[in-house]
Amino acid sequence: MNSFTRFKTNSLRTIVFVLVLFFFLHCRVNPNPKGSLLDPFTVEGLVSTLIYNDSLNPGSTRDWTIFPSPFGTTDPIDSPVFDQIGTTTYAIYIRNTNLSTRLYSSMDGINYSQLGVQINNTNTNIFAAFTGRSQLSNYHSLNLGGAWNANALISGFCMIKYNTASAYILEENLVTRTIDSGNSINTITASPAYPSRTSGSCLYANGKVYLLGGKNGSSNLFDLWESSDGINWSLITERVKHTSAGGINRPCNAIQNSNDTSILGMAYSDVTTYKFHIVFNNLALLQSNDGSTWTCTNPNLNFNSGYNSIVNRAVLIGKRLFVYGQPDNVYTDLE
Repeated sequence: MNSFTRFKTNSLRTIVFVLVLFFFLHCRVNPNPKGSLLDPFTVEGLVSTLIYNDSLNPGSTRDWTIFPSPFGTTDPIDSPVFDQIGTTTYAIYIRNTNLSTRLYSSMDGINYSQLGVQINNTNTNIFAAFTGRSQLSNYHSLNLGGAWNANALISGFCMIKYNTASAYILEENLVTRTIDSGNSINTITASPAYPSRTSGSCLYANGKVYLLGGKNGSSNLFDLWESSDGINWSLITERVKHTSAGGINRPCNAIQNSNDTSILGMAYSDVTTYKFHIVFNNLALLQSNDGSTWTCTNPNLNFNSGYNSIVNRAVLIGKRLFVYGQPDNVYTDLE
């Protein structure tokens, strides 16, 4: 190859290199285009980032199964309340449209049998199934609803049984107690430490009575309290909310800081992985062992939450958690 030929070849290579370099410096694709994940400091980029993150972190999901109402045709303002003796679950189902109440029992949470006769009475959220006595706020039965007898009004929003004949009754600013299956009531404190409320979810477990949330006027409460005697109350947490799981734009995330959600119920078990179980009106389920650190799982279905939820609509039977709604009724296996 002569010198002239070598000169032309090298010149051509130089020209190609210059053209490639010019294109790279001036015509390359913007590495941070507007709205991309690499440029989140714009409205478009932030939306893209949130959607992408949600797809990567949807949170754990829990299966819920829908089953037909065991109480017949239901109404949004109906009020079920549950109690248990051994392996039998008892329920009073109050139809507030005609102020009628019926007593039921179940062994599996899906099938309920009506006990005794219907009673026409005023609205009540008080119920306890003592041994040999079924106690409502203003009536009681000594034969599982075969006959109902009027008694002095028992006020309050929760009757929490702690042995076969004793229970605490929580009121807005008062705690009373019965030690004779509801036959008589005595005040034990007129100044409980928990803030005033007209409703709440309550249970007795591990030698303590627990009070969760409720309503104070138009405000929903999400605090959790405990007491070993009904007189002295300690705050476990100001707001139950998840510390793990969830996911952006998921049901668990909706309960984090929103007062638009409400609590459907609380259950406690010594035979499941977690001890405390709290279910919300979107079926997001919080679970905890100490009451202060909570893990949440998102539901696998949408839930009709358009009903009165001022009472505990959840009950744990074995390792299955039941929620009785309107018109939907659901359960989930906790193990």
